[in-house]
Amino acid sequence: MQAKQIVPRIGLEATTSKIEGTRGKLKRLVERGWLDEDAPGRFTLARHAPGADRVNSR
Repeated sequence: MQAKQIVPRIGLEATTSKIEGTRGKLKRLVERGWLDEDAPGRFTLARHAPGADRVNSR
């Protein structure tokens, strides 16, 4: 999904500032492994769980 599709679905106004703010948050979720960005501006759920490649330190 694109940020401009997500914004109204989460109850925000579809203004440029809300779309850009949401896009920035989505990009951070990509960096953290929660989302994938298959194409520029197209976000999907990550194919693997965040931190799945980490070793348990216990």
